[in-house]
Amino acid sequence: MTLPEHLDTGKSKPAFMDYWDLLKQTGKELTQKESMRRLNNARVALKHHGTQPSKFDIEGFRVSATNFFEENTLLIFGIDFSDLSLIDFIQCEAAKSSLREAVNLVKKNNIEDSLDKISVAFDQLIMDYEKRKTKMFGHSPFFFGKSSHLTKPNLLSRLNRRGIDVDKKLTSAIDRALDAVSDALMDEIEVLKSAIKIISLGIDYRKYAKFRIFTPNVSWAMDGSYYIYRYKRELIPKREDIQFCIDFVIESAITLHEFDFTVNGHRQ
Repeated sequence: MTLPEHLDTGKSKPAFMDYWDLLKQTGKELTQKESMRRLNNARVALKHHGTQPSKFDIEGFRVSATNFFEENTLLIFGIDFSDLSLIDFIQCEAAKSSLREAVNLVKKNNIEDSLDKISVAFDQLIMDYEKRKTKMFGHSPFFFGKSSHLTKPNLLSRLNRRGIDVDKKLTSAIDRALDAVSDALMDEIEVLKSAIKIISLGIDYRKYAKFRIFTPNVSWAMDGSYYIYRYKRELIPKREDIQFCIDFVIESAITLHEFDFTVNGHRQ
């Protein structure tokens, strides 16, 4: 929707500089007209004549464009420009809400709670995407097996059943060693399953790896409640690190929205 359509003025495809006169008819006078004229002239010169603006000009255009939006967004749309965010493009309401909470917590310099909410938002985004694509038996196409520890029969019991008398201390040591091996294998399998899911969803795994460096793990219960697993940090996240994590969730949401579908068919 163009500005004339939004305000019901009478021209469907105005030229850029026509907006000032058209909107003036509605009683709304846009500011920054001359600075925007210079920006538009530079755009035309670059597009049609290949004239490159100087670095000094580019910086001036950046400032002018920022001032234009800050001064006129509230006037035309009734929204502060500073309040606009790509978070609004996230379709999953739960993830959107959590990410907004995270942004507010950052403003209060509450870093740890903000990172908690960012991690929750990412999980909510993925779970919502999967939930709407469940197939037979409730499995999503991105389900790669339940989390479970590898199990082993007690070694001493097996040997005793065969009539073999083995020192209990030795058997206990072997059991503990096998437990450690099974736990290590389980951890490796979980890492692989997580990586496969992220890659299969089209999310940039390198960015995901950086995201996980700063965000805690989240464990979810059947009733939708969750528990945050925080761990001791070797590095203190900077503001730009937190912003990266927020941007990553938004970017992941946009990636998922590029190809989204919901399974609504009836099962026989």
